[in-house]
Amino acid sequence: MDLEHRHPLYKANIDDWHFFSASYHGGSHYRAPELGMLRKYLFEDDAPGNQYANRVEYTAMDNLVKLTVDTYRSYLFKTKPVRTFGNLADDLMINRFLTDCDFNGQDLNDFMKEANDLATVYGNVWILVTKGAVEGVITREQEIAADVRPYARLFTPENVCDWSYEKQPNGSEELTMVKTKEWAGEDKIRYIEWTKETFVTYVYDVESETVEEYEEVENAIGKVPFVCLVANRSQYKGVGHSDMADVAKIQQSIFNLLSEAEQGIRISNHPTLVKTEGTQAMAGAGSVITMDDNTDSNLKPYLIEPNGTNIQAIRDMIEVHVQAFLRSTHLGAVMAERGFSAKSGIALQTEFEMLNTRLGDKAAKMEQAEWNVWQLFWEWSGLDADPDFNVEYKKSFDLRDEHADVSLYSKALSMGIESPEYIKQLQKQIAKVVITDGDKLDDIMQEISEGSTTPEFGANLDGDTTTD
Repeated sequence: MDLEHRHPLYKANIDDWHFFSASYHGGSHYRAPELGMLRKYLFEDDAPGNQYANRVEYTAMDNLVKLTVDTYRSYLFKTKPVRTFGNLADDLMINRFLTDCDFNGQDLNDFMKEANDLATVYGNVWILVTKGAVEGVITREQEIAADVRPYARLFTPENVCDWSYEKQPNGSEELTMVKTKEWAGEDKIRYIEWTKETFVTYVYDVESETVEEYEEVENAIGKVPFVCLVANRSQYKGVGHSDMADVAKIQQSIFNLLSEAEQGIRISNHPTLVKTEGTQAMAGAGSVITMDDNTDSNLKPYLIEPNGTNIQAIRDMIEVHVQAFLRSTHLGAVMAERGFSAKSGIALQTEFEMLNTRLGDKAAKMEQAEWNVWQLFWEWSGLDADPDFNVEYKKSFDLRDEHADVSLYSKALSMGIESPEYIKQLQKQIAKVVITDGDKLDDIMQEISEGSTTPEFGANLDGDTTTD
């Protein structure tokens, strides 16, 4: 086997995956010199000291990629997925998998959150479901006692070097091989090749270009135990389109604009000193230009004071990019509630519907991926799924502008329509929005239904009151 072989799609996308990963994680990952996130000035490398590195270090970054991923996740998992196991609900092996699915203390909900986050960033993520083995452990009772059970692991596309699908007689495509890079040291790399027949582990010595260790294990289930969760499908199996491709470029552009703003402010506030090399002088926080000693002897040191740069133009450009970000992610309505974007009620409702559609599509893909994960779990555990087994993710999200709703209901109350049922229904709608405690809400609903139907006064959000 050629361990250095890479899938053509891996080689075509690896640079983009590095870029998306750095954009999501930020910090030192984003400022790595080899990524070149900040555009270099002409002759910047010729300046004394590492001017480029200093500029990268002092430029702030607004992480729009992480903001988007976290916002999507907050809506997607606001309601936990519902899993129905029927007669297997009390099975110990299943419950252990639910509470610690990766042997790192992470429950299945958190695991799927991370899988969705990474798929959103990279375009796809690989989920491995496998099972360890302990010598002498054969029966199910022994497996439970030794905690030998199926577990899951996540692989980003950067660590899945090669894969292959084969066309089946019925027209479907079956995954037949996956090659993962488990870890990479200074001189050694550990690979595992997962096929339908065997799992083969290689420890490759980079310097000698030889395989130092080799271990082969029989595949007990006859399937490649991977599930590929795709954020947005592409025409190629094994890769997807990232939700963050455009957002990451907008983020990089804003990063450069912030650098320009910082440079413009600093240079405008501090003049540049021009002097001959032998002249002793300090420029403070500004720059120093050293002239040749053979220049006119009557020439004295002087200061160059810039007229300043148009910082407002940079701010306007940043605002243009922010609006492009909101359109790309459909987060305009969410940010409008925080005061970032002023839009009409119809525009906000349209944004909510578009975001709801995108989130619903993501939830459907996660639901299907988790279903496939459980199919591998049944294979490894030897259990037969109960006929009532089901996995369901919420696919419709309440994305209302609650402040606007309360304002509308309040104004409707103050219109003076003397209909008892009309007043009760409006009061109930207001209570549903402003009361978050479920038990208290039930009590208030009952009070509204049984109490007086004519309010002594109506109030709107502007603080005005109308007395009877």
